[in-house]
Amino acid sequence: MEQGLILSLIQNAALLLAIVLVYDAFPRTQKRSLAILWRIGSGFLVAIITISIMLMPWQYSDGVFLDSRTIILSICGLFFGGIPTLVAVVLSCLYRLNEGGIAAWSGVGTIVTSGLIGYLWGKYRKGDIEDIRISELWAFGFMTNSVALLWGLTMPIEMAIALLKQVTIPLLLIFPITTVLLGLLLSRRIEIEREQKLKLQDHLLFKSHFHSGNMAIAITDVDHGWIKVNPNLCQMLKYTEEELLGFSWEELVSPGDFHLYKHHFAQMIEGEVDEFELDVALIAKDESMVYTHMTVACQRVHSKVELIITGLLNRTSQKQAEKDKAASQEQLGLVLGSSALGFWDWDIRSDVIERNEHSAAILGCDVETLNRSPELWINAIHPEDRVAVLKSIEAHLNGESEQHKIEYRIRNQAAETLWILDSGKVMSRDRSGCPIRMCGIHTDITERKRVEESLKLAASVYNNSCEAMSVQDEQGLIININAAFSDITGYSEAEVKHQNIRILQCSRNNRSAYEQMNLALEEEGRWRGEVWLRRKNGEEFVVWLTLNTLFDAEAQSQLRVALFSDITEKKQAEQIIWKQANYDPLTGLPNRRMLLDYLNAEILKSDTRELHFALMFLDLDYFKEVNDTLGHDMGDMLLTETAKRLKGCIRETDVVARLGGDEFTIVLSGITDIKGVDKVAKHILTRIAEPYNLGEETAYISGSIGITLYPDDASTIEGLLKHADQAMYAAKDEGRNRFHYFTPSMQRYAKYRMRLIQDLRQAIANQEFELYYQPIVCMQGEQRLKAEALIRWRHPKRGLVSPIEFIAVAEETGLIIEIGNWVFQQAARQSALWRDRFGVEVQISINKSPVQFRDDGESFDSWISLLKTLNLTNNNICIEITEGLLLDGNSAISSRLKQYRDSGIQISLDDFGTGYSSLAYLKKFEIDFLKIDQSFTRNLDSNSDDFTLCEAIIVMAHKLGMKVIAEGVETDYQRKVLAGAGCDYGQGYLFSRPVPVEKFEQAYLETPHIERA
Repeated sequence: MEQGLILSLIQNAALLLAIVLVYDAFPRTQKRSLAILWRIGSGFLVAIITISIMLMPWQYSDGVFLDSRTIILSICGLFFGGIPTLVAVVLSCLYRLNEGGIAAWSGVGTIVTSGLIGYLWGKYRKGDIEDIRISELWAFGFMTNSVALLWGLTMPIEMAIALLKQVTIPLLLIFPITTVLLGLLLSRRIEIEREQKLKLQDHLLFKSHFHSGNMAIAITDVDHGWIKVNPNLCQMLKYTEEELLGFSWEELVSPGDFHLYKHHFAQMIEGEVDEFELDVALIAKDESMVYTHMTVACQRVHSKVELIITGLLNRTSQKQAEKDKAASQEQLGLVLGSSALGFWDWDIRSDVIERNEHSAAILGCDVETLNRSPELWINAIHPEDRVAVLKSIEAHLNGESEQHKIEYRIRNQAAETLWILDSGKVMSRDRSGCPIRMCGIHTDITERKRVEESLKLAASVYNNSCEAMSVQDEQGLIININAAFSDITGYSEAEVKHQNIRILQCSRNNRSAYEQMNLALEEEGRWRGEVWLRRKNGEEFVVWLTLNTLFDAEAQSQLRVALFSDITEKKQAEQIIWKQANYDPLTGLPNRRMLLDYLNAEILKSDTRELHFALMFLDLDYFKEVNDTLGHDMGDMLLTETAKRLKGCIRETDVVARLGGDEFTIVLSGITDIKGVDKVAKHILTRIAEPYNLGEETAYISGSIGITLYPDDASTIEGLLKHADQAMYAAKDEGRNRFHYFTPSMQRYAKYRMRLIQDLRQAIANQEFELYYQPIVCMQGEQRLKAEALIRWRHPKRGLVSPIEFIAVAEETGLIIEIGNWVFQQAARQSALWRDRFGVEVQISINKSPVQFRDDGESFDSWISLLKTLNLTNNNICIEITEGLLLDGNSAISSRLKQYRDSGIQISLDDFGTGYSSLAYLKKFEIDFLKIDQSFTRNLDSNSDDFTLCEAIIVMAHKLGMKVIAEGVETDYQRKVLAGAGCDYGQGYLFSRPVPVEKFEQAYLETPHIERA
């Protein structure tokens, strides 16, 4: 390391001290325009110092210089800000470029980065650099000069490496330390300047308070000698400033207070406290006493008190008021002592309480005993109130409350519970502020409490009642209301007070209603009933109103009390309930109950006026198909539209009602000509038959109408409804989409049907049924005998009854389930008997009604159990069903048919070809046999189309794996034709009519030519 390098660097660093002079010249409070000029000027000064440093560099070679420009420019950026730094950087760069040399641009980069790093560091510090630490300054200097050394790498690499080896260590050793020293010097200048500002502010503030504040101030030395006083103190003590400066505190403070002042002053001198406060009395020039609150503080230099500053607030008027108040309270205590109030006086220091005669009377003992044992009063306080009483007294003694005041219960010597209002206050305190005397009074408020409780209860009932209440004078002006009144009417108390109650009147009430109300109030003084009122928002509502008049002793009315409750929702609910009870919720038409009431009224009116009316019973045709195919929602839409169409077909005086489902009734009143009834019925049928647009679907239905007349056909409501129902069924039987009048023959048929149902029930109980068997003969190859079981009813009076007569009634009444179970059991036992007796397996076919499938749970289980018991699981039983059952689409039916087949029961589809004959359900359901309806086989002789159909059915069935049975085979030609077409079995009169079991056995089971298949 060359000695010249070190000396040059130290010489450069010494020039940096000039930057302090520049900072002192830096503007502080100039106007903005002048401040900018000063900053530019400061930048020029920094640039001059920088260039001066650059004039005394350490020269490595031509054009390669080393100086402390990085320090001054980085410090300028850190402390001086952007404008001075920018000016200094620009001028320095121009100078360095003017010098030229191989390191010119390296020098320019050093200048720019040094100023930029200083400026950015200052921005990061946000100008708060007076508290910058040594470590931060060293890091700042190290980083700045490290970056400056890196600029040397822009020179030729060999020269740069040689230069860095020689200057890196001395530069990074000296320049960061120089940066630290210069930064500390500048930050200290900033700190001194800030302290001077604060002192100036404190001085101005003290000067302001000293001369113009409302406090008297005196500055004294440690020997109580006065140095300076302000005008307020002179005015307070009535001395001039020159006169006061000749006194000391000992001469002006009252003797009693000076000893206390001297004690605290000595503590402050010893350093135990820095300030203290006292209440002292000063002696004025006219020898009057001035009561003040004194605050004393000191100024220390090196822990030694130099000056004492004393501030005083004049409290003479306040002190005088306290004295007057104390005297007044003492006089009040004397007055209370001679009154009916209990009085107590508590000497706190000695803990002695004196009470007067009335306090003793409240407790129920003599005054000497009470004063001798003050704990008697405390012990008499109710246990639940005792803690609260003691806390109230303690809070007042601690200065937390202005007065001790509390209500509590005591239990006197007579075991009576009394309410006491206890109030008291501290009457005097010592110099330290501790209470020394407290006085108070006891007031017996038991009666007042009882009245308050009664009033509170009444007010609670009044305000918390769910009924609106209001009090009015004789003119109807509102005096008072409760909360419910505001809740119900919407008016606040301020809005209705002194307003007439007529603001609630509603136009729905007629004049006579108000007249009746006023008459009742005048005669009886009260009225109650329903009335409509109007809320503040104009909404009308109905209330149950009760009005009562209050009379004075002379029976002159004074006040009127109104109570009412909003029953609008109740009335609406009643209306809804009534409507729900009397109207159909879907169509809005009267229901059965409403219809019966209307018919009863119509009968009375017709009897009085000798009029006729017609009752129509309408049932929608094919409505079930709409429900099943389109869904119940669409069905409901159809019913609603039907109701609208029906109402459009009648007069306003007529009535349409819905009895339920798809059944409607129409009452046409005042009938004079039956042609008018025909016209209405035709119009209804036309409207019902029109298309129904149900969303994206269109439905077509028709109607069947039964008509009965009053009083021609019946004189009672039950008779009318029954006859109309019978006439409606007659319309359905005639092909639907028509109307039919009731006739006596319908009544006869209804009676016959009712009798048939009764006999049918009796037949089931008495087992009056028997089975006939018709053979089903195999027409191809090996013979296998089959038979169909056909039921017969042997009536005890009528003889043999055909199934055609009673099966439909049995299905309608549900009796078919019991009958079907009996048939199955008989047929199964018969098949087992023939097997065991003749050794022949005869499959017996049994017809099963679709009604049986609706309640087939227990029946199915019992059937399967019986087959297992009889060992009939090899297709000994075949169930015959109709196409309509498969069209139902119920998944339960498909599941049930599969269970039948799994249990060894085969399925036969009866009357095939007469229904829908859909291939879809033939593929879906597992069918064993198709039975061609006899309507096709009967005409095979003359109708080639029937033969073609039969042949097609046979081929289709075989392709689907089914056997074919032809019904109604009556000629040998039919048998040959069918056999030639491939028909598997034949059934008909050609082979045999249905015969009893004995004849069937003789003809087919006992004959030797019958072979087992």
